[in-house]
Amino acid sequence: MTEQTGARLHPLTPFVKGWGYFVVAAFALVNNEGLRSNLTIAGIGLAAVLVGGILLGALSWWFTKWQLTDDAIRVDSGFLFRRTRIIRFDRIQAIDVAQPFVARLFGMAELRMDVAGGGKSDGKLSYFTYEEAGRLRTTLLVRAKGQQVVEQQTDQVEMKPLLVVPTGRLLGATLLSSTVLASAGGLVWLIAAATVLNFHIGLFAGLPLLLGVVQPIWKQVVGNHGFTLSESDHGLRTKRGLFDVQRQTVPPGRVQGLLITEPLIWRLLGWSRVELDIAGVAGNKDEGENDHEGAQLLPVGERVEVAGVLARVLPGFDLSRIEMHRAPERAKWLRPIGWRYLAYGADDQVLVTVRGWVSRRTSIVLHHKTQSVRLQQGPLQRRLGLANVHVDTPLGPTDAVALHRNQSEAAALLQDQAVRAREARRTVASPFAVQTQPKPPSPDGSSSSAASPADDSSDR
Repeated sequence: MTEQTGARLHPLTPFVKGWGYFVVAAFALVNNEGLRSNLTIAGIGLAAVLVGGILLGALSWWFTKWQLTDDAIRVDSGFLFRRTRIIRFDRIQAIDVAQPFVARLFGMAELRMDVAGGGKSDGKLSYFTYEEAGRLRTTLLVRAKGQQVVEQQTDQVEMKPLLVVPTGRLLGATLLSSTVLASAGGLVWLIAAATVLNFHIGLFAGLPLLLGVVQPIWKQVVGNHGFTLSESDHGLRTKRGLFDVQRQTVPPGRVQGLLITEPLIWRLLGWSRVELDIAGVAGNKDEGENDHEGAQLLPVGERVEVAGVLARVLPGFDLSRIEMHRAPERAKWLRPIGWRYLAYGADDQVLVTVRGWVSRRTSIVLHHKTQSVRLQQGPLQRRLGLANVHVDTPLGPTDAVALHRNQSEAAALLQDQAVRAREARRTVASPFAVQTQPKPPSPDGSSSSAASPADDSSDR
């Protein structure tokens, strides 16, 4: 790919971006009885909104230019207020090529760069042709790894997919999730109360429950449709989506931790979900996203598939070979049922913690990615001689906590994990420094209050 200076985006970008205004206006028309009665005025209004949206998009497109420099990608934008974004290559953590539905119809795609310390919108650049977006992604990944880009770069050929998640399994796993089951049960009760028991319950009482059924199905089945995991020279690559096709590359060395989630019914079927903590990949509160949401490595998979993808991410890792240490029996005073499922273990590569009986969470933290280790003890724990050990990692879904350990065992784990983390950082080579977003510390430092997890009697 030849390096360009001050290049504009795809010429159809204004139309793709302006289409959203037309959809919003059409929705408003349907819900307005006065406008529906005069279709001529409504049609003129819709046309004006569409043209206005495209014109605004055209102005944005004309004043938006991007270019590659020696150590960064620069984006200039804005026709009223000029804005310049300079994204250094060594701050790029992961790159996703996404195809929203309308853009996909025209063979276009947008580049989503996860930048350390930045929001999701800071690294978004749209739109390119799909082929150009793929070439630019490859160039940026090579630059981020510190290699010199050649004058002409051939397209990278992906290897054969490692696995494909069947749509039937996605649908079954979603329908058997606790959120959908609880919402569906509530809807059945409302319908029965309104028809059989003759209760007068408002229609809007069922809307949150209906949303609890529809939203997970849309997010998991439609969003993860055709989920494919493959391997490339730049790391694992995922592809998913029915309408909005998204592709994401997980560069090697960026993984901070892993989380394996197994809801109760899923465990009976041998299913699990695997998520990753990747440097720079976390939700943004300002954009309404979950700040603990990471990269999805496997939305739902069988145990053999889970073991296979874990071995791809962490070469030589075998979860079944790690000796797990369970919580003492007196922890049942704090968790009458869930204490049986509290455990931790470690080898020379990772620390593993397990908790939860309704939804089991297995957190895996690489020793050299450990940011800090702390011990917490609530008043009830002090009376029982128990303590928690937290292994802090960058912002993401992984939350490694060894709950309700003997005081002496917790103190030993605290010391041992600090030593393991220090030794691992000495032996593991890193190509460059990685800027991460640490989890916010607890407001009370190292001691927990009565409302802390240390005193939580929940069995989950």
